[in-house]
Amino acid sequence: MFTLAEDKNNQNSLEHEYHNLANDYYKLGDFHRAIENYTKAIQLKPDMFESYFNRGLAYCRLSDFRKAIEDHGKVIEIQPDLAEAYYTRGLIFEYMRDYDMALSDYKRALELDPGYEDAREQFTIVSRKRMNN
Repeated sequence: MFTLAEDKNNQNSLEHEYHNLANDYYKLGDFHRAIENYTKAIQLKPDMFESYFNRGLAYCRLSDFRKAIEDHGKVIEIQPDLAEAYYTRGLIFEYMRDYDMALSDYKRALELDPGYEDAREQFTIVSRKRMNN
């Protein structure tokens, strides 16, 4: 989960306040309220990839994998070199048993960050799952 640091003047913008409030709701397990507040942050700053990322995690916790995939796709659109976005979307595809898409995302995460051990491990696990199906 992405947390936004306070700015040096100790004056956060409204979108940062909504994002951080959403993080608090997420930590409390209130994923619906977290989603509401991430959405408010996104409405104020549509290129705020951190809110899309975290909202995708909240959707995932509610088993709304389609919306989680959409949000992580938006993160990738905004930050195409963020290996963690590909890795996380790969996990969601894996939950959905879409092993081909999961492998594709794990592979891309490894291309961006060859030392990303979690992505390497999941790539190996999903490769075995795919062979067994």
